Amino acid sequence: MVKLDEKTIGKVHTGFCSYVQDLLSERNSEKLKDLVLAYNGIKDLGFDIPTKDYIKGAVEYYKGNVSGGDELTPCDFGDD
Repeated sequence: MVKLDEKTIGKVHTGFCSYVQDLLSERNSEKLKDLVLAYNGIKDLGFDIPTKDYIKGAVEYYKGNVSGGDELTPCDFGDD
């Protein structure tokens, strides 16, 4: 899977990836809840959640599955 570069993704990439990066070291279910609320238009996190895959990817990061999270999101936290 080819990762979209930051220029293509823009605000979504930088906002989302910065937001979920903490899940790799500090599990926080509140962040997952907030992503769901943002996806449903209930909460504004300052960036869009364009698909459910972003939430699924965040859950994978939460579980410690970096490669699974990277597959579902534009983020690239794993080793290549």
